[in-house]
Amino acid sequence: MTKPIQKISKPGTFIGIEGVELTEVGNSFYQDSDTNQKVDEGQSIKIFTRSSGAGSYIVIKTKRWAMDADDIDKFAACLKRIVNIPEVQ
Repeated sequence: MTKPIQKISKPGTFIGIEGVELTEVGNSFYQDSDTNQKVDEGQSIKIFTRSSGAGSYIVIKTKRWAMDADDIDKFAACLKRIVNIPEVQ
């Protein structure tokens, strides 16, 4: 039995449209201030990808983002989900 041929988009295509490239994917998050923060202004973080031509790299922008050690693996999993959003489908 032969398997059906899967159509794979060419590089430089996204959502099946040639010439359309996904250049940035990201999320912004907010949480309350931690107990060591002098000013109660909360904390925000923006995590996004940037295209380098040969693939994406992850960018993290924040003034302050505190987390418990127990949450490090959850944070890393979130980063991996963001960076693994396919640019080419």
